[in-house]
Amino acid sequence: MDFSVSEQAVLAACLRDDTNLSTATAVERLTEDDFTSPAHQAIFRLIAQRSELNEVDVAIELPEYSSEALELAEKYGGGQVERYVDQLVESRNRREVERALMVSTDMLREGKQSDEIASEFNLRVAKALASGKGQVKVGPATKEAHSEFLSIDAGESSAVSTGFKRLDFCLSGGFQPGKLYVLAARPGVGKSGLALHFSHEIAKRGYRASYASLEMSASECSGRLLSRESGVARPRMKGDLLPAHRKKLEDATKRMQGWPITFKDDNKATLDSIRAFLAQERVKGDVGLAVIDYLQLVSAPGYESRVQEITAISRSLKQISMELQIPVLALSQLSRQCEINNRKPMLSDLRDSGSIEQDADCVFLLSVEDKVDETKDRINCHIAKNRGGETDLTVTLGFEKSTGNWSTSLGEKKETKPW
Repeated sequence: MDFSVSEQAVLAACLRDDTNLSTATAVERLTEDDFTSPAHQAIFRLIAQRSELNEVDVAIELPEYSSEALELAEKYGGGQVERYVDQLVESRNRREVERALMVSTDMLREGKQSDEIASEFNLRVAKALASGKGQVKVGPATKEAHSEFLSIDAGESSAVSTGFKRLDFCLSGGFQPGKLYVLAARPGVGKSGLALHFSHEIAKRGYRASYASLEMSASECSGRLLSRESGVARPRMKGDLLPAHRKKLEDATKRMQGWPITFKDDNKATLDSIRAFLAQERVKGDVGLAVIDYLQLVSAPGYESRVQEITAISRSLKQISMELQIPVLALSQLSRQCEINNRKPMLSDLRDSGSIEQDADCVFLLSVEDKVDETKDRINCHIAKNRGGETDLTVTLGFEKSTGNWSTSLGEKKETKPW
């Protein structure tokens, strides 16, 4: 495809733009590097600096390119710019893929490890497909924010539901692309169970869920999902399953075959391998939620202390969420202090590094409110941090341990006193 025609059409549409809509679209999605000729780069640079511009202005400001500007406006006129902008973005993406191939080939020749090469390649390709820009002017950004406000109001937000209306309300609709969420608790409270619930809810809505499990195998994770979907608890001994149970399990297994959930089953996963996994998932399509279970088990060699290592991991997960434009949910352990002092958990209880709190857009702290009976706990999910939203809110959930089912049937409450 000859992309020079697309370059000329975009510039002409901007020069003959009475409404500034074409200019705003082009400036929001393109940079001067997306144009191949020096003349086109210079003209677009001027367009980006001055929103209201025509071919005469360009001829005055850039006399060396006056003939090109006049010819562009005369030959192509104005019109819709989106199709031509899409073509230039496609051209940029192709160049990035070519660069990724070249870099990967060089790394292969240098003897780099295969997971490191795959990570670098997938990340470069995924970033190209996300096609975000580093600099965005307040005008286009405000229009995007306005559109997002209207979408939320109309129930058309890009956020993906958690499965709990109260929690969705606190999160402005649910999990949002580009944000890092942290779900923290002491062992045995239900971190993995709640993360699998989120994955289940997202899959039911047709979104891809990508689950990096460093603690449980893919079979164990799927077993929990099977119990949740079928309502049948995992058998403890021979003869536990009744004929009705077997039928429910069979039906649930059939329903689950098409679920868009992918597990990374690796209890020695490194930060690089997780980055490669998520980048590969993003290349396949939109990711409704990426889960890291759990943060303290991820390794990132090369740091002098565990605090430095966890700091690098949490910051990298935030970067990944923004670069790939996916919501990332990192599970985290809490220190023993909350148990020793017999109090509710706080942000300062996040283990190994204060950067977890700093990097996260939202932090959920789980604690057991009380036991309803032998099989069900009442769990408080406290929103201790919520960048851009309300904090000090508590959603009370019922957790049925035998089937892994979560519900709000026990009621939800809003915290009115200090947590």
